[in-house]
Amino acid sequence: MKRRLALRRVTREDLAQHLREAEVTAAEAIGETSVYHCLGKAGESVAVALPGESGLIVEIQAASPPPERRRRKRAAAPPPAE
Repeated sequence: MKRRLALRRVTREDLAQHLREAEVTAAEAIGETSVYHCLGKAGESVAVALPGESGLIVEIQAASPPPERRRRKRAAAPPPAE
């Protein structure tokens, strides 16, 4: 099954809620930015606290399956004449 990344821009409050609900397995501070690797009920995510009042949550989601395409069946060829 294919997977894709989903990016959400969130407020600091939403980011804090996400961190409370998940298990933080790694954290790193880079200047005024903090990055958290999280494991939660929905799976794996990366939370980023940006300078100011915003943050980002990046989650791995299963991509929806492509629409089912049915092939038209060809009419059976008549048997060869003898």
